[in-house]
Amino acid sequence: MLVYKEWLDEYCPVDKSIEEFCERMIMSGSNVETVEHFGRGIEGVVTGRIESVEKHPDADKLLICIVDVGKGEPIQIVTGAGNVFPGACVPVILHGGKLPDGTVIKRGVASEGMLCSVKELGYDDKVIPVAHRDGIWILDGEYSPGMDIVEALELKGDVIDFEITPNRPDCLSMIGMAREATATFGGSVRYPDSKCTDEKGESDSFISVEIKRADLCSRYVARIVTDVRIGQSPWWLQRKLMYAGMRPINNIVDITNYVMLEYGQPIHAFDIRNIRGSRICVDTAKEGEQFTTLDGVERSLSGDMLMIKDGERSVAIAGIMGGLNSEIVEDTTTVIIESANFLGGSIRSTSKKLGLRTEASSRFEKGIDSELAGRAADRVCRLIELIGAGTAAAGAVDVYPVTKETVPVDVRIGRVNRVLGIELPLDELDAIFRSLEMKTEKNDGIIRVWPPSARLDLKKEIDFIEEAARIYGYDKLPSTLPKGNCQSRKTERQILRDLVKESLVGMGYS
Repeated sequence: MLVYKEWLDEYCPVDKSIEEFCERMIMSGSNVETVEHFGRGIEGVVTGRIESVEKHPDADKLLICIVDVGKGEPIQIVTGAGNVFPGACVPVILHGGKLPDGTVIKRGVASEGMLCSVKELGYDDKVIPVAHRDGIWILDGEYSPGMDIVEALELKGDVIDFEITPNRPDCLSMIGMAREATATFGGSVRYPDSKCTDEKGESDSFISVEIKRADLCSRYVARIVTDVRIGQSPWWLQRKLMYAGMRPINNIVDITNYVMLEYGQPIHAFDIRNIRGSRICVDTAKEGEQFTTLDGVERSLSGDMLMIKDGERSVAIAGIMGGLNSEIVEDTTTVIIESANFLGGSIRSTSKKLGLRTEASSRFEKGIDSELAGRAADRVCRLIELIGAGTAAAGAVDVYPVTKETVPVDVRIGRVNRVLGIELPLDELDAIFRSLEMKTEKNDGIIRVWPPSARLDLKKEIDFIEEAARIYGYDKLPSTLPKGNCQSRKTERQILRDLVKESLVGMGYS
């Protein structure tokens, strides 16, 4: 899980150096694999405004740009990129400047600098926004010529790669990691705003939802957004996606990916024009059914694969990838926001059979809190409203056949201290559980604990003892050796079992 520290600070500000932050997180059970520092190593790169573009007299594939870089007289730059135009704001590396890979730019005979692409500023191909994959990076927004590019675009940031174990799918999200950080450093999580202020119409007047396989889909939430305007996302949103390892595509798709990273709940958006019968049905595929996914690949399905269907046909492979027949396109004006909960085993099986693993399937297959579906759908609508990309309809079509109940577990303070080898006071143990957003009740050396709905891994007393150990601090637990004066002997039951086993083997049994 790639965690952009500046983004994490929006939910739980931690005023520590990146080194101390990582060390403390490791000691509380969140192992750090790597830390990447973006924006460092860039020197002498500024914003520039192209004043004119002319063809190079001696080379058909080159252009001569006159660029204002905020230093009095404009400079001349020769480029081979075909996407430049007068008035464009672009990154310019000046004579003597450095790129992240160590390249130093020197003034040429006919060029006093170089226009930069996104890749040249240190970003991997897989995260470069669709709009900027080819050619020079054309900056959106107003930037004065001569601004330091790192400061202008807020490129400097630390990205921590946390190793998330399979039993902690809740940590495959920014909010999940924020909970871990607040338990480690103190404080409380600042949950994001998810309430729309300007709604138009009712979601249930646009779409109906039916779950035919409730054993494979425990909840399906659908919300409607109208007056959609497809375009590029604002830079703050694109930057967060890129640092989290995802490519920005367009504002609606970017917001669904943003919320998946934020909450850990995969989201999908359908163009309502392509949903026939204004109906969503969750059911398994027909044996041998052919279906083309968003990546343009036609896939052969088996009868046990869970699908999202409209009134006539399949429109998505549930929890894995949408269909090409319902994708968001440039003239999309009304979308259905899908936020559902699918059975992990079903998604894992389908993903393996199709050889298709996505960010969504990797989360579903480990298990997701069904309570997230409604919150995540609301958050998507709020973000669409905030960036002016559409207007949400009020309410949601929420099909939730069997609501989840949290089962409490009794944790004995005596048992905790025997396992950990410490003398932890009952109140301190209670404080540890509460720091992890658990509801508790204390009674005569026992704490009854209700785990958060997101913590699917907390089922037995020993699970809560492990939580106490990691938040207390593994480094604080005493190191002891087992006593060596204990004589080993078998119990009467073990002796009888061995006698029966040997007798049966002697009579020819296996």
